[in-house]
Amino acid sequence: MLATRSPSSASSSAKDAASPGHAPLSVVMVRIPASRTAVPALPAWLVRRPALWRRLESARPGQLVAVIAPAGSGKTVLLAEWARHGGGPPTAWAGLDRDDADPDRFWSVVLAAVLATGAVPAGSPLHELAERGATGEDLADALLEGLGTLRPAIRLVLDDVHVLTERQAGVRALARLVRHRPAGVHLVLAARSDPAVGLPRLRLEDGLRELRADGLRFSLDATAALAEASGVALDADDVVTLHRRTEGWAAGLRLAVLALRGGEGSGESFLARFSGDDRSVADYLGGELLDGLAPDDRELLADLSVCRRLPDALAVTLTGRADVARRLEEVAHGIGMVERVGPDEHHVHALLRSHLVADLARRRPEHCRRQHAAAARWWAEHDEPAHALRHAERAEDPALTAELLGRLAVPLLLRGELPALRRALGTVGLSAVGADPGLALAAALVHLEARELPAAMARLRLAARAWPAAPAPDLAALRAAAELLAGTEPAHPVTAPEDPGLAGLLHLARGTALLAASPADTATARAELHRALAPARAGRLVRLEVATFAELALAAVVEGDPGGVTGPAEAALETAGRPAWTARTAALLAWSDLLRGDPGRAADRCAGVLELPDRLAPADRYALRAVHGAAVGDLGRRGAGLTEAREARVALGDALLPAPLVGALALLEHRAALLLGNLRVAGEVTAWLAGRVGDTDEGALMRACTEAATGRWEAARAGVAALRRSGRAPATVLVEAGLLDAEAALRADDTARGRAALDAALTAARDRDLVRPFALAGPRTRALLREHPATSARVAAACAAVTDEPAPPLSERELVILALLPSLLDAPTMADELVVSVNTVKTQIRSIYAKLGVSSRRGAVTEAQERGLLV
Repeated sequence: MLATRSPSSASSSAKDAASPGHAPLSVVMVRIPASRTAVPALPAWLVRRPALWRRLESARPGQLVAVIAPAGSGKTVLLAEWARHGGGPPTAWAGLDRDDADPDRFWSVVLAAVLATGAVPAGSPLHELAERGATGEDLADALLEGLGTLRPAIRLVLDDVHVLTERQAGVRALARLVRHRPAGVHLVLAARSDPAVGLPRLRLEDGLRELRADGLRFSLDATAALAEASGVALDADDVVTLHRRTEGWAAGLRLAVLALRGGEGSGESFLARFSGDDRSVADYLGGELLDGLAPDDRELLADLSVCRRLPDALAVTLTGRADVARRLEEVAHGIGMVERVGPDEHHVHALLRSHLVADLARRRPEHCRRQHAAAARWWAEHDEPAHALRHAERAEDPALTAELLGRLAVPLLLRGELPALRRALGTVGLSAVGADPGLALAAALVHLEARELPAAMARLRLAARAWPAAPAPDLAALRAAAELLAGTEPAHPVTAPEDPGLAGLLHLARGTALLAASPADTATARAELHRALAPARAGRLVRLEVATFAELALAAVVEGDPGGVTGPAEAALETAGRPAWTARTAALLAWSDLLRGDPGRAADRCAGVLELPDRLAPADRYALRAVHGAAVGDLGRRGAGLTEAREARVALGDALLPAPLVGALALLEHRAALLLGNLRVAGEVTAWLAGRVGDTDEGALMRACTEAATGRWEAARAGVAALRRSGRAPATVLVEAGLLDAEAALRADDTARGRAALDAALTAARDRDLVRPFALAGPRTRALLREHPATSARVAAACAAVTDEPAPPLSERELVILALLPSLLDAPTMADELVVSVNTVKTQIRSIYAKLGVSSRRGAVTEAQERGLLV
């Protein structure tokens, strides 16, 4: 390997050589270890990253390639992999160390690396340069000239060039190489921070191809591959957690998987607590990054480490230094892992931040708490209530938390940041909540949002006990809104609140109460809800906006208008961004799809939300499953659909659900039961609806439909007559009542009346975009529809898609016989058991077979189970 002068003599010799009248001194020859110029071996856990190779190879001739990222980012591994497997020209590799800050040694290492490739032609002056041991300017000049003659060009990688910054002479030598960029080499630099070689100028001149920390971060797929290559099996959720905790930093990933492989806990539990305070990470950060920082810079980072987000103005507050942004830029230049993420905001890498804050909490716990308190007040003043409360909690100051809650609770509620609000209320404790009516009302609204009515009512009672003699308008409005949403009349008159968001909440509460009233006042409710939208949008109160759109969609359900559901429901889904917020609205939209004749879309919409990992409220899950069951039935699996709807209703229990929605969903299940001839389940649904919301238009329609299913058509006509005369029922109910009246009239050979009833149903359905009721109408009504001039193409298609007729219901005696069919009893034994003749039993069994469309006992049992007739 190339012989050069020792570092101890290099600087003095260079100085003498540069002085006039001095001849070069003799030199002591040393050998540069071959390991310094060998491409590093690749680790066993290597994850191939060819996409990054292509970014490196995209550099044009003459462009400098710079790979700049903090320690542990995988720079060396990537470049070594590229050199060994990426193709392209031979690679000269120079792994630099601090001694190479001496210019002579630097140029000697470069020469040694180039010669080690074996790609330098025999006649090249570079061989002679090595043999004669040139030094100083002679060495630099001759080397640059010789590199320029290499053909074909080679790749020259200088790794760890940040070590040259300790001496200006080393930086100048590197800058000279970059400035000349000999034509015979493609120059590649790898460093932890920007070397002082004119990168901004090169960037401006398009002479630079860069790969930085963000490009080196491991993706989710690469994270999974690294874990697998390291012998650690992680499921998808664990990979996401690992990636989030490390931000894709290669060293952090590797340390985490090594710890897992060493048995330091299960994947889920270990990764949930993995941080910069982990011993292996702390040792790495301390040894590779923080040891090189000045004490003042380390304390600066410690003071800032309490914050995940770090706007520059907050950094000034936490440190008391007006120049903190400049200081952070200097730190970032030195160690990386601090980056500017916006015009006025920095980000400290998650593992470094967690290491620093854990260390600060141990060394100076009181100071750490003060920093959190300062951050809490700053975020509160800058309209970030969730951040403010999180820091107040970590400041371990309940009084501060209560103070902030007094002015932040309503914004948090209206933005939907309920976990932060619930956690803060828990921090201050029930006694503090009970002593402050504002906090008690906020707690009541949190419980109402979670459909926890008993807990909400208890908090309302606390607010009433602590109520002041002369409440401020905003406090009175907050109480009225909570009471209306809880389903009670406001206890006191309310004047217009000063806070626009609170005014919007009050309008939402009034609109919600009007929709829940019986009968619902949808026109006034819509007006109130539209008044809630303006402050919601102006104040970016996303939860208020979503809730308002959801209630507007519910207003369309109250009116039986599936076409009217679409606009507000889709607006709610688009605005929310959180599936759990809009699960019920998705159910309303699926109900709209179903009633407009698209059961496939309805089923897919419900299934998509039900499959999400977010925890759904029981009422929302019921709504989704009820609509999904009806859609599955319309798609040909009527038994499975009825089973799903019934199971969903049973699982609902006492969970809160708006009465109009209860009626709409019960009607779906009732129709599904009658289509299968299951009078028992139809009766269950009717009784359940009456017990839950009382006498309703949907209940009256269900009773009339049951009469029709049992052949009592005149009783059915009488049952719907009052509904049709009133005209106040939802359009869905009126249309189905009209179709039932039409079928009854046609069966009584009253064609004129049947046609008139059908005409009225078609007219009522047209404006509401109702299709499904026509597809499920009676057979004589559907026959009349086929020739009716007002029948739309969509209605005709929906009718044509229905190939099965409603199953005739089994009589009470037949149901008794059916219950015995799964047993091993023969007909005579059944007759003895029921005290009837054998012929009677056989006749009833034949009738059962006919009604179920089967020809055997086993077939009857299977079909009956499918229809829910056997439980």
